[in-house]
Amino acid sequence: MKKSPRIFIFSRDRTFYREAVREMRSLGSCHAADDFQDLRIDLLEKCEAIIMDLHLSQENQLNFFKKNMEQLHRPAVIVVTDEHDSDLIETAITLGAWDYFQKPVFWKRLRESVGRALEASSTLSAINYGDFKRCGIIGSSRSINSCLTTLASFARSNSNVLIYGETGTGKELFSRAVHLNSPRSHKPFIIIDCAALPENLVESTLFGHEKGAFTTADKKHTGLIRQAHGGSLFLDEIGELSLNTQKLFLRVLQERRFRPVGSATEIFCDFRLVAATNKDLDRMCAEGTFRRDLLFRLHSFALTLPPLNSREEDVLELMYYFLDRICKKHGLENKQPSPEVIDAFAGYSWPGNVRELINTLEHMAITARHEPVIQPEHLPLPLKVFCKQQVMEKDMMQACTESQEPARDEEFPKIKEYREQAIARIEKKYLEELLQASGKDMPTACRLSGLSRPRLYAMLKKYGLSPVKHRKI
Repeated sequence: MKKSPRIFIFSRDRTFYREAVREMRSLGSCHAADDFQDLRIDLLEKCEAIIMDLHLSQENQLNFFKKNMEQLHRPAVIVVTDEHDSDLIETAITLGAWDYFQKPVFWKRLRESVGRALEASSTLSAINYGDFKRCGIIGSSRSINSCLTTLASFARSNSNVLIYGETGTGKELFSRAVHLNSPRSHKPFIIIDCAALPENLVESTLFGHEKGAFTTADKKHTGLIRQAHGGSLFLDEIGELSLNTQKLFLRVLQERRFRPVGSATEIFCDFRLVAATNKDLDRMCAEGTFRRDLLFRLHSFALTLPPLNSREEDVLELMYYFLDRICKKHGLENKQPSPEVIDAFAGYSWPGNVRELINTLEHMAITARHEPVIQPEHLPLPLKVFCKQQVMEKDMMQACTESQEPARDEEFPKIKEYREQAIARIEKKYLEELLQASGKDMPTACRLSGLSRPRLYAMLKKYGLSPVKHRKI
């Protein structure tokens, strides 16, 4: 028997909370209190939604929201307040409140909001407590939890799914999670890399062929679509399909039937389609390079994956998780990143997303093969440069703010002199770091700095720095 959701109502306005209990009773089991002390953190594990009147102590409310966001199971908090509490509402929403209402409350709208919150809470509970398979999806940021909640809501259906996301965000991983959380999980999961389909063999690759269908067809071949029968078919980078191939797929999606090359018989195939792309398919439709009728077929459910630079709180969790796996994969002792490496990972923009992060960790682990701590010198060049830039920015700030002995009026420097001295210190420090990072290789130094070779040599000469590697005798 399904357990009734629990709703807690907190307000010092007894008239309000008695009316709220009456209005919310149809949604679940309601409990009410007029003292904030009754709202203990352990109640978070006992309720799915909280209606909170913000006339209570502001400090206690904010502490509650902060604690709430730290919990694995987070009840949806709906705040109710008078109009003059708008600043507090904004703070509560920022800290994770589900919704807010100003008095006088329109009860029908509040009931609808609580109903949606209870439905989302039920789905998220399934994700957090084991009914939902994460399939290696790492992260606990709000954006990833939102993606998982959305995925869980449609995974058990048979509808087509379209996943949007930049390269390296994990589109294949999420598509596999759709499959493994569906009733088809025990059947095949077939991947088609649309960018790698040979145009002259598309039909044979997708639909299969009979023996003798063409010159090199010396035996019967089962196509990829038929191999997905009963399971899921994943079209990776569907935006790369030619218009002709899009037309072929459209008919298969509409009828779930196709004819192998050289066969007179149509074959029925039962599969669930999951597609992924890093392209703007709406724009492609407008440009005439993607069929809008195919996009409509694909778009039963859509999921957009966030880039890694928008889920910064997940970066270090991903780093430790994959570093441990990579060390085991290569038979290496566990390694720990140095504080400088941690800062570099936390601050870097990760244009290649999770894929770039994993490749970076692989490079680091192998480079630091027998060393227990990963240092900045073990980083690949893009992060090594970024790490140097961070150090130099700190040095720059220090150079600009470092105190000097008070000067007499006649000795006090003009602002032009002061600026030139600060710039000179910063430039010299930069060039020293540049020579170290490039190993005094001038083409590399020019590429990293963006300076021309004559300009670089002139600056090195100005500060008495040698661009020549010293040879060992």
